[in-house]
Amino acid sequence: MMELVRDIAQDLDLVSLCFKILLNVGILTNGDRCSLFLIFGSGDQRFLVSKLFDVTENSQLTDMYEHKPIRIPYGKGIVGYVAESGETVNIPDAYQDERFNKAIDMQTGFRTKSILCMPVKNNQSEIVGVAQVINKKDEEGPFTANDEKIFERYLTFCGIGITNALLFQSSVIMYKRSDSL
Repeated sequence: MMELVRDIAQDLDLVSLCFKILLNVGILTNGDRCSLFLIFGSGDQRFLVSKLFDVTENSQLTDMYEHKPIRIPYGKGIVGYVAESGETVNIPDAYQDERFNKAIDMQTGFRTKSILCMPVKNNQSEIVGVAQVINKKDEEGPFTANDEKIFERYLTFCGIGITNALLFQSSVIMYKRSDSL
């Protein structure tokens, strides 16, 4: 796992970082596809935005820059619930959970079976995002307690990396603004 952590530790490009995180999450959990949502806003105005959605082992980084973000209300659906509660959600059958939004499967033609969804926290234990893994590969069944443990350990480092990349992105924007004055 340390090799995977080193892989993300130096990346300050948010899209590239999130892509690496999701590829690694898929490898660690043997998940079919992964998504990452970041939290924006404050107080009652919080919402989640998919930084990357449906990353698979066949996804290419260059395609990720074309991603059209999906906005989710804070507290709504599985991802929103995890962001609000801070709890891990491990669902063996997505269609049996009332929080699951079947419309995405209908739009994409994909069939979601199992979901493992977990908060991503920064170094101050504040939730900065939510990572989600969909379906175990090779019909292995639902995600296990061991998958949860591995996922949680890896996300500890990811939260710090995401926070650093967001800070770097903000500083670049501020530099460009001041440079143009």
